Amino acid sequence: MSPPVSAVILAFNRLRAVNRVIDELEAQGVVDEIIVVDTGTDGTAAAVRERGIEAFEPGDVGVAGRNVGAEAATHDLILMLDDDSFPVPGSVEFLVGAMEANPRLAVATGLIRDTTWEGEVLQATHPGSFDWFLRAGRTGDPPEGFEVFFFAEGGCLARRRAFLDAGGFFAPYFFTQSEIDATMRIAAAGWEVRYFPQAAFDHLKATEGRARYDRTLRLRIRNQLWHFWLRYPPAMAVPRIAGYLAFDLVECTYRGHPGVWASAIGDAWRERGTVAPYRRPLPRDVIRHVERNRGRMHLELLWAQLRRRLPLSS
Repeated sequence: MSPPVSAVILAFNRLRAVNRVIDELEAQGVVDEIIVVDTGTDGTAAAVRERGIEAFEPGDVGVAGRNVGAEAATHDLILMLDDDSFPVPGSVEFLVGAMEANPRLAVATGLIRDTTWEGEVLQATHPGSFDWFLRAGRTGDPPEGFEVFFFAEGGCLARRRAFLDAGGFFAPYFFTQSEIDATMRIAAAGWEVRYFPQAAFDHLKATEGRARYDRTLRLRIRNQLWHFWLRYPPAMAVPRIAGYLAFDLVECTYRGHPGVWASAIGDAWRERGTVAPYRRPLPRDVIRHVERNRGRMHLELLWAQLRRRLPLSS
């Protein structure tokens, strides 16, 4: 028999979507336990308890809510989902098989497909998508998956022990950059993170409770500065900070939020005391192995975005 699986759903003011995710899980019968971590204020926890689902209410803690769910889970394999994402039939079984085949695999992440409520696939492999970044130019669907520098936190199967022993998600980030940071720490502990395109997850693209994009940009830039400072030796951190700040300046301007760039840098500096006690630079070989061609992928994404805006000839 396959090992049992706990599903952890991180929820924020999307009760309708949460009910849809639970319905999908119950219809597929692929998990042995469902846990909802409600970080919002719309009564999701009370509503799912009426369905017999265990729920926790840690407050608006962001990505750290996944740690709460992982701690509460009673099984070692955890299906991590967003409140608007669920696995396509067969995906959980595939990822469980990948875990059984590779005892050093800590996180197996799947293909995220943006869909309508009715199941129409809107996008899955476009530049900037999870698939585009995780493949990093690689093709095919190897049974062993692809080693990657991050994973989709709302569409993956994680080994509870490996995830928590590595520290889980870093709470001060709140959101964004958390998967990259966690992947680094998981790899430093001797585990692997891999992408399996064969295992698809549908993302409903729910609009309620969605953060404004300028806020997401601000958090991402702040967290990226913290990530380089926390996990990298200074000689490696400085050139990456300079390079990504340049990228983010162009990104903010392209998105119509040029002021966010300076605000995020200010946030990182003013709030540095929040993360200072956690600075633990990782070994250089681990960083290089996990990073792979992350920088090149960001440059390719920037060029693809600029081509859409500039009157370049074909």
